[in-house]
Amino acid sequence: MPKVIVTGATSYLAIALIKRLLAEKYYVYAVIRPKSANSSKLPKNTHLFILELDMNNYFSLSAMELGKIDAIYHFAWDGVRGSDRTITSLQMSNIEATKQLLDVAHQKHISYFIGMGSQAEYGLTAKQLVTEEMPLNPLDAYGIAKKQIYDLGMKAAEQYGFTFVWARIFSAYGYGESPNTLIMSSFRKMLKDEEIKLSPCEHLWDYLYLDDLANALHLLYKAQCPTGAYNVSYGCPRPLKDYVEEMKEVLHSNSRLEFGAIPYGQNVVQMNPSITKIRSAASWTPKINFVTGIQLLYEDMKNEKNQYTSTNI
Repeated sequence: MPKVIVTGATSYLAIALIKRLLAEKYYVYAVIRPKSANSSKLPKNTHLFILELDMNNYFSLSAMELGKIDAIYHFAWDGVRGSDRTITSLQMSNIEATKQLLDVAHQKHISYFIGMGSQAEYGLTAKQLVTEEMPLNPLDAYGIAKKQIYDLGMKAAEQYGFTFVWARIFSAYGYGESPNTLIMSSFRKMLKDEEIKLSPCEHLWDYLYLDDLANALHLLYKAQCPTGAYNVSYGCPRPLKDYVEEMKEVLHSNSRLEFGAIPYGQNVVQMNPSITKIRSAASWTPKINFVTGIQLLYEDMKNEKNQYTSTNI
């Protein structure tokens, strides 16, 4: 069975992928920070092996006796939220770490490198359909760094002869997501029937459930998709307001939704992604709609031991 390396393995996105890969009997080397407090989140499985490495030490993977590695999935990235996205020095450290990993792929003759890109690479796109052929115009240091890695990866693939797949993720949600996102913060308030202050929420958004994302990332390798960027999203954008109202209905909440209480910022992101390329190349189709995704999230939150219950999530 295939043997893969997954960096940033304790992130909620990586954990979803790892569970998918283990279900397919893959062998997984999960790369985490030394003494990570989140290591307990990883599933217990005889096919899962933990490697403790700082991001600035990825080059040491080249010297490890891991046998033949078929693919690298690269999730590890510092500064993905809030003001950290604007810190150039922090984003540069991500670039250096990824450069090391690209060198590891070359030195260990790893045929597939699958990196996590972002819709932030496109910048502001109004409401037009966003395809992988569109010019990239990122606005912040985070998006700029992601674009730079995409460019470096494409050059490395040409130079070294491995396949470089760049998954441009738009907006995933699910169990383990940061509590500060719109979904998670609103979710908890709705369960308590608290008032929720929001922007007008009239801009287009496109949420993809965690398990659909994990399946897409798995199939990008399994289908041996060729080098290039692939938008990964649900592909049916709607005004963000629709999602919030739908979540309230699913949770049977009495929360008052104060749309427009928070003004729009200077740059309003619109999401209208084309997923034609990944549908064709990976034979992938998202299966979990937003209502079902919120129901699954609710069940996961209810079942989390020692931290949440159905009444105090």
